[in-house]
Amino acid sequence: MEVHSESRHRHDPDLQLERLAKRCRSLSPSIYREQALYLQIVRDQLPKAVRTAIKHLLCDRDVDARIRRGDGLKSIHLRVDALVQKTTTLITVEQLLVTADRLRADAQRSRLLQVQAIASSSETLVASEPCHEIHLGLSLPLDRPDLIDGLVPDPQSSDRGGAEADQSSNEEQPPIQEATELDLLRSLFVLASESMETREAQVSSGEAMTPSESSLLRSVSSSNQLMPASPSDLLAWIEGLDAALCRRLRNLSHALNVELMRAGIIRSLLPIQLLEAAMNGQLPSQASQSNLLRLHLPLPVAADEQSFESHCLLLRSSELEFDHPSLRRCRERIQQQRRYLSTLVVKERHWQRRSSTREVQTHWWPNRTEIPPRH
Repeated sequence: MEVHSESRHRHDPDLQLERLAKRCRSLSPSIYREQALYLQIVRDQLPKAVRTAIKHLLCDRDVDARIRRGDGLKSIHLRVDALVQKTTTLITVEQLLVTADRLRADAQRSRLLQVQAIASSSETLVASEPCHEIHLGLSLPLDRPDLIDGLVPDPQSSDRGGAEADQSSNEEQPPIQEATELDLLRSLFVLASESMETREAQVSSGEAMTPSESSLLRSVSSSNQLMPASPSDLLAWIEGLDAALCRRLRNLSHALNVELMRAGIIRSLLPIQLLEAAMNGQLPSQASQSNLLRLHLPLPVAADEQSFESHCLLLRSSELEFDHPSLRRCRERIQQQRRYLSTLVVKERHWQRRSSTREVQTHWWPNRTEIPPRH
């Protein structure tokens, strides 16, 4: 009897899902401990990494010699240290959870806007199309010339239309303008210079949270159930922390590049979209020192194989891990936990499908014992 009961419980989806939740709750303290240790090491190593990267930028031959000698660098040091200090206060588990929730909400909002844009465009397309009535008859098209009107092109009208199109294209074609290299560089970074002040204000103010975000932070800090219980939600929790950390490092890199450009250490300011693309591996970059980004931007109107080289600061968690063995060992333990959670997610999806199948069979068309017909 006990063997039969154990076999029944072994195939019970609800019981198996409850066991997976219990296992996740037992893993949550170790996962939280590793995340907190990883962020603590990042906070400790971040100021040193920023100073080392700025030193490599100062060793560039294009930097003015007066800047290398340290003329007026005291104020730059203070501003850089202030930006790093504000960012380190935001690199905690609780603060990154708020950032991850905001990123998730922004992604959902952007997807909703895309769906609404597609729906509105399809509605306008359907409304703009005229509705023609369809008449069915037995008469041949040859008896109705209006039915084949426009199917056979008229050679005279086509020649006349082609001449008119060529004449209009020649009239509307703008003259080719020669642009100098200085004008092109200005046009490359005009968008970045326009958004420089707004981005700087966001980071210099420590990216002050809105009332909704502060209330979310209070609810997260005061909640006893800080971490989710299901494997899929726990894996998404870890991925959200990684995405939030990348966003914080990207914002700090942009703010530091603004200060370095004002000081004359770098010559150009890359848009924040390019920084994010390089951080995600979507933009090819040249070999450089750790936490630095070197790009060759092509000049379209210049001669062939001529490009503009841009150097800037880009802080990445992967390069921080490469420079610090303790951070790398902590990342390896986090990766082991993620692989184990991935196996639990596979089991969770299996038992969720089994549970859905049982609900359908129970509430819709339950299996009934068939009575054989009598002859």
